[in-house]
Amino acid sequence: MNTGLPHPLKYSIHTRLREFHLKRLLPSSMNGRLLDVGCGLGYLIEALGNHFVCVGIDYDIKALRVNKRRGQKNMIQANLSEPPFKEKSFDVIICSEVLEHLPDGIDHKALLEMARLLKPGGRILVTVPALEGVRSASVLRNLGHGNRRGGEYHYRSGYSLQDMEGIVGLIPGLSIIKKRFAMFFASELFMDILKWTYFKKHKLKQHSDMISLKDSFLFRIYRLLFPLIYFIFICEDLLLASFLKGHILIMALERKEG
Repeated sequence: MNTGLPHPLKYSIHTRLREFHLKRLLPSSMNGRLLDVGCGLGYLIEALGNHFVCVGIDYDIKALRVNKRRGQKNMIQANLSEPPFKEKSFDVIICSEVLEHLPDGIDHKALLEMARLLKPGGRILVTVPALEGVRSASVLRNLGHGNRRGGEYHYRSGYSLQDMEGIVGLIPGLSIIKKRFAMFFASELFMDILKWTYFKKHKLKQHSDMISLKDSFLFRIYRLLFPLIYFIFICEDLLLASFLKGHILIMALERKEG
């Protein structure tokens, strides 16, 4: 896939930490067809989809147009609770930071549809905002998620591990095989400051609006510093994951054979 310039979300700490952990949950031997549900600007397809035939669906037509200009194909505007695909169509499904954008009950229906689309032995990789993290009560945590007119609106602040176990437990044949938390303190605080800058100061409403800021002077400085920042926050995640709960809950779900 020839996408030209670096993807703007390559410099998002939240996105890059999810990428890091999702890669570790995706066996290197897996291939076939991959579906990114709520693909947004298509970063995770670029990062994780090298060995797959990839399809992305999202409601944000602006983001899908950006993806098309970047050379990404097979991007479809579709309802997440009624995806237009046949049963057992995909080997891997990514659902990252999507369920919290859906009304209660629709999140369960969307996950049920993903299970229907998954081949036996296939894997669904899910990330959601966690309710049990060190800074789960922070005011900045939900900044930008309360505007119903914006693409970043959240119907709920997040999910506890018990919430997700309950939802998955209602779906026949689907089971949780791995789970972990990410973004514990410093990385979440850093993300909140950036979010305040872009969503509060610049009045952004959704990720696709960031395209207009990628060539600004401050963003160029940030890009130069990003490798060091990213390294520090990866180390934080690896050090704290064994005994703390963080901003993101990450799960690998598998559909039983047969």
